[in-house]
Amino acid sequence: MIRRLGRYIGVAYPPRTQLPLMLSWAVGLTALFACTVGGAFRWHPDSGLAITAVTLVVDMLLLRALDDLRDHGYDREHHPSRPLPSGMVTERDLLTLVAVGTAVLLLLNAHRGMVLAALGVQLAYGIGVMTLEWRTGRPSADRLGLQLALNLPIQTLLSLYVYAGFLRAEQQQPNLAGLMAVAAATFGGLCLELGRKTTRRPRPGERTYATVLGPALASAAAVAAAATATAIVLAITQPWRPEAAGYGWGWLLLIPLLLPATAAARFAAGATGWPVALIRNYLPAMYASFLAVGLLTEGGLQ
Repeated sequence: MIRRLGRYIGVAYPPRTQLPLMLSWAVGLTALFACTVGGAFRWHPDSGLAITAVTLVVDMLLLRALDDLRDHGYDREHHPSRPLPSGMVTERDLLTLVAVGTAVLLLLNAHRGMVLAALGVQLAYGIGVMTLEWRTGRPSADRLGLQLALNLPIQTLLSLYVYAGFLRAEQQQPNLAGLMAVAAATFGGLCLELGRKTTRRPRPGERTYATVLGPALASAAAVAAAATATAIVLAITQPWRPEAAGYGWGWLLLIPLLLPATAAARFAAGATGWPVALIRNYLPAMYASFLAVGLLTEGGLQ
């Protein structure tokens, strides 16, 4: 089983792409939270942030396994080379991974009070939603709008977990700007979800937002999600105000928006879908910009 799961991780959750994304999510979003405190506050990463980063890496692996369980029937018909239908792993392997991984994450965070509670809510929701669909087939995976509405809160809850870790480590109280940062991360994730499923010529049976919204509107919605995320973080850092923590440096937050904008422009010019490299690198770039601003402003690194 261990060998099978090792091969599965290499194919379904490749560390070369997933580790940078998860680590940038944990560190970059925490740096943005530091910008929401203001005053003479100085952010100092600690062992709690390391636990948060490891938790995100493992948590998203478990969600990947659950997603493969949920899509087993669809993949058997449309993507027979994927790990489950190809026999690389079994359903029992993935269920064991989810059970053991969940226990490890709860133990790892057991001493963190409300941070553990936030993680517990996220795990319960994510596992519950995906297991319900896997076992009952409801809601139908073809109802992409409803699927998006049910799955997007998983990302929001993970960002709230990161926020809870920051608040505990820095002995801070939640504020509106911090919750806005969580919303920005959610809209960034929405851009990735819409962009990667936007195509001009879907394959037979392929689930794509282009079949629901039309190619042009799906692409525009993805760009709008990225633009909303950028607008929110600019509102938090206020780089145009000399007295704001993000004065001057906060304009760096505009740079990641170039990736989905370029992808949409290429799509409008006739590309079959959004260029993979551009959409794949958008979230790491967004979180890297959070980190850069966090390091360069009053909410910087101590």
